Amino acid sequence: MRPVTFNSLVRYTGSSRTGHWRPERMTVDTARQCIRRGRRGAATVLVYETTDRDGNSVHLAYVHFGPGRWSNAEFVTDIYEIPTAALTDI
Repeated sequence: MRPVTFNSLVRYTGSSRTGHWRPERMTVDTARQCIRRGRRGAATVLVYETTDRDGNSVHLAYVHFGPGRWSNAEFVTDIYEIPTAALTDI
């Protein structure tokens, strides 16, 4: 089973470009903890169920932190791609 794929997008204050951190692998448990932390930290959390390029069912979770959460950043958006099979195995 594939692990969760995590991406992070950051728009730095005073910059017109958005930085993109390369994808990282993490466990489903770690991803769930990060998403819960975002909800408790007043971030906007959106979850969508869709399919990936190969037709496998996945959940995409977007955790958007607005201004004031991180220093020197206008916003940070963390994106988690979680295989649905991994969620139902727990």
